[in-house]
Amino acid sequence: MNGLGNFYTSTDPDSAFYYAKRALDEALESGNLHQQAQAQRTIGQVFYLQGAYDNAIAYLTDALAKFSQLEMKAETAQTLLSLGAAYQFHNLWAEAIKEYKRARSIFEQLADSTGMAETYGVIGHYFEKTAQADSAFYYQYKALQLYEALDDPRGKATIYDNIGSVYEDLGQFDKAFEYFLLSAHYDSLCNNLPALVNTLNNLGDTFRKRGKVAEAVAYTNLALHLADSLQLNYEVLSAYHDMAKVYRSNGQLSLALSYYDSAYEFSQELFNSQIAGQIANFQTLYETQEKEQAIARLEAGKRIDRQAKNSLVIGGLGLVFFTALVAVQERKRRNKATEALKAQKALSDERIRNIELEQQALQAQLENKRLKEEQFYLELEARSQDLTAKTLHIIQKNRLLKDIREQIDQLEKESKMKAEVLEGLSNSIDKGFRFDTEWEHFQDTFNQVHDDFTLRIRSRYPELTDSDIRLCSLIRMGISSKDISTLLGINTDSLRVARYRLKKKLHLRHGLKLKEFLAEY
Repeated sequence: MNGLGNFYTSTDPDSAFYYAKRALDEALESGNLHQQAQAQRTIGQVFYLQGAYDNAIAYLTDALAKFSQLEMKAETAQTLLSLGAAYQFHNLWAEAIKEYKRARSIFEQLADSTGMAETYGVIGHYFEKTAQADSAFYYQYKALQLYEALDDPRGKATIYDNIGSVYEDLGQFDKAFEYFLLSAHYDSLCNNLPALVNTLNNLGDTFRKRGKVAEAVAYTNLALHLADSLQLNYEVLSAYHDMAKVYRSNGQLSLALSYYDSAYEFSQELFNSQIAGQIANFQTLYETQEKEQAIARLEAGKRIDRQAKNSLVIGGLGLVFFTALVAVQERKRRNKATEALKAQKALSDERIRNIELEQQALQAQLENKRLKEEQFYLELEARSQDLTAKTLHIIQKNRLLKDIREQIDQLEKESKMKAEVLEGLSNSIDKGFRFDTEWEHFQDTFNQVHDDFTLRIRSRYPELTDSDIRLCSLIRMGISSKDISTLLGINTDSLRVARYRLKKKLHLRHGLKLKEFLAEY
């Protein structure tokens, strides 16, 4: 049963808890400390995975004490790693690194290369989460050396994924992609499908953060379908969020909203089932504690019976005195046990009430988040409509100026109006083309709708002029060449030259169109 509990820990917490609890009951009855410690460690790991970190720390601490008492060093070190993880996710960073270092010391004494590699990996992960990239790299590469010497594909997959995460935190997405790809290769090699789901999601993130929408969608979709087939609920939820981010960054707001809705509905279902599981687990623990106390009372009764039989040898007077004394002590002990049981039950009831209150608070937070997302998309749609209206206004105004200038050119040829007057009017119209204040408002609204497009492309290509940036923005919006020439107040030949020069500055490869390049940027 302990083996089954350990087997189901990461994939089916409810089954893991069921088997570990049964193992703990039987181990308590038989007095087997080793099996008690095994069961308590599994229960602690289940609580850790469900986010009940205080309960996880309590059970793991009890397991650690028993393994230490039995002088089982390898089991002690493994339990220290689990306890350190519970401390870390409970934001008790100092306690976490302390337990990791204790585990490392034991594995080094045992010359356990596998244990040392695993410990180096979690220490590296600790330094990654505390933004100490150099230390994170140092420990991850030490772990990788050991796993390579052991030829352990599962271990190598874990460490390659950890190194990729560090590069991703540093914004080096090309390097992150290389290491995530190596991790996926080894996950596939050892058929570690749950880990492969996480790695596929990471690969999709690197493409999304580099603006490569098609690749991001492809990898995230793979992660979503694999997670769904394996019933990995948290990975499914993560994939929904990542898909929404991809489509939002590409301006496909309806698709993004659809995946946000799916994520919201799935998270509600997941939260409800998780809370139900935690309440059931707390109830089971309460029943287990009652059973333990009942067993203790029964054993105490047996001891009293043995003492009473032995006291017959002493004599009648001694029997009367001894029985009276034991009766008084037993009454006191029973009263204390009853009070302790009531207090324990009250504590369990209070924990259940707290969980229910936490559930209500989280549901309120989720509803507030959903309303904020709806408000965000409404504002984004309004800005998009405003941007379109302003663009049409500029097009209409410039068309009018262009028509007036053509009429002036015709008048200059046909009428006797003084050439300098006509030339002055024509120059004023040209200034209207060049210094229209609407462009400044257009640029602000455009950046709000398209995630600071102009700032991103200017940082990537600093040699671009203001005219180049303006042309990029209009092409990114999908405006026709005829309307762009009208907006900029130039003829189509000049526009063709401007587009050619812009391609050279952007270093576009042969055959790639400006519109396609800028649409994915």
